Amino acid sequence: MKFTTFHIPMSDSNNNNSGGFAKTTDFKWLGIGLLVFILIAFIMPTPESMTQKAQELFGSDASMDVSQKATHIQLTMALLAMCVVFFATEAVPMPAVALLIGLVQLFFGITEPGMLAKTYAHDAVWFIAGSLALGATLVKYGLDKRVGMLVVSLAGTKTRNIVIGILLGTAIPTAFVGEHAVAAMYVPIAMALYTLTNKSTPAPRLGTLLMITIAVGCMIGGPMSPTGGARNALMIGFLSNMGIDISFMEWVTMGVAYTIIMSVVMAFLLPLLFKPEVDDLSEAVDFLKKDLEKHGAMTGKQKLVAAIMGLVVFLWITDKTLVAGLLGFSLGLGGIAISGAVLYMLSGLTSWKDYEDRVSWGVIVLYAGCISLGIVFKNTGASSWFADQIMDMVAPLGLDSGVGLVILMCCIGAVLTNLMSAGATVAVIGPVVLDMAVASNTNPILVGVGLAIATSMAYWLVIGTPASSIVYASGQLESKDFIRMATLGWPIALFALSVIIVLYWVGVLGIDPAGMGF
Repeated sequence: MKFTTFHIPMSDSNNNNSGGFAKTTDFKWLGIGLLVFILIAFIMPTPESMTQKAQELFGSDASMDVSQKATHIQLTMALLAMCVVFFATEAVPMPAVALLIGLVQLFFGITEPGMLAKTYAHDAVWFIAGSLALGATLVKYGLDKRVGMLVVSLAGTKTRNIVIGILLGTAIPTAFVGEHAVAAMYVPIAMALYTLTNKSTPAPRLGTLLMITIAVGCMIGGPMSPTGGARNALMIGFLSNMGIDISFMEWVTMGVAYTIIMSVVMAFLLPLLFKPEVDDLSEAVDFLKKDLEKHGAMTGKQKLVAAIMGLVVFLWITDKTLVAGLLGFSLGLGGIAISGAVLYMLSGLTSWKDYEDRVSWGVIVLYAGCISLGIVFKNTGASSWFADQIMDMVAPLGLDSGVGLVILMCCIGAVLTNLMSAGATVAVIGPVVLDMAVASNTNPILVGVGLAIATSMAYWLVIGTPASSIVYASGQLESKDFIRMATLGWPIALFALSVIIVLYWVGVLGIDPAGMGF
């Protein structure tokens, strides 16, 4: 069974959805990025503080060459700066940047070849690959559109209720499935609601409201669980490298408050900012209900796809408890995601060809490179050195430890995520902020999860998230609409997260700001 009733051209969104993977090299910015690398790596003298940091970290080991380790710190900082240029400008195809991260480590002897391969095969990478495969299977069998149409039909006919339905209907699945897939499944439905209503009553603001609701819902849903985006998987990976394991339910316990509060805020705010011309969509909703009824009950294969996905979510939730108790070890988010993808193939529901065609392998390569960047940043001591520099700057402000440091890092993440992708933001500054947390005796979980949530606040630009790019491609809103929404929504989101940190994470959950765990 396939849903084909509503369709809009998505050719433009495909490129946006792929993170600019169709783009070729911009040689001007390529040259600037390489120049930045050369200046920092080879022309600028090695700062004395880098040598001191290398001595502090590696001086006790007689087999270590301290001067070489200081050089590795400088090379890693040069690599980071070059990647920031490439991430921010998309001057180079993103998978090429990801592979370049490994090549720089290899050619300059920063990381051993065997260890380098391990950084590209991190559990977080397997999670991203498996999640994309799972999402591809859901889309293949039309479960995405069925769920979307069901949510809208159950929301009622009032425009405000439909906005609430779309907010929750996008936020909840985004916690488990990639936001690009969720946005793509709701855009045709929203277009149908707008088109059917617009025939009798011109309603351009209605189209804008419905589309921006989809984008916002995807943004506020991702922070709710570890599976709600690559940024979360990356952060879990960085915490794991520090010996700190955070379970699925521990993350949900922390993240769900943000999703709930922002859902309430946006359900009230968006209709005020984009006041629709009509307050009742009875005719359009009735049409959707009839279309859903026409497709009948779920097929046996659809039920099996849903059951396997439910099993995967159950294993994600119980991995640290039930699964670890039965097996003696946890499978990890990546191991479970891949298991689900393989199970789909073993059950005959999908084929490897389906995964080849429907999974963005460039995304997998990109985040593998980001993981590798984070690990080399940590292992060379570059993150520790960089953290020291930031700590020296914020210390006079009293923001160098505790809750003050957590909120400051959230603010930095919320700004940077509007300049580069959320995953890139976490990859670039994640190891730094975690080192700052350890150095200042601040709980790394507070800093790490806070940063991951803050990087979901890419409200300002059309290109901020794949979901934003997809709804923009519908033609129902303009760039200024995102700015209008962000002018109020962004500071409210940042304030809400700050309140959650102080009152809920520390006050209610009892997470010790000076501790090391949950």
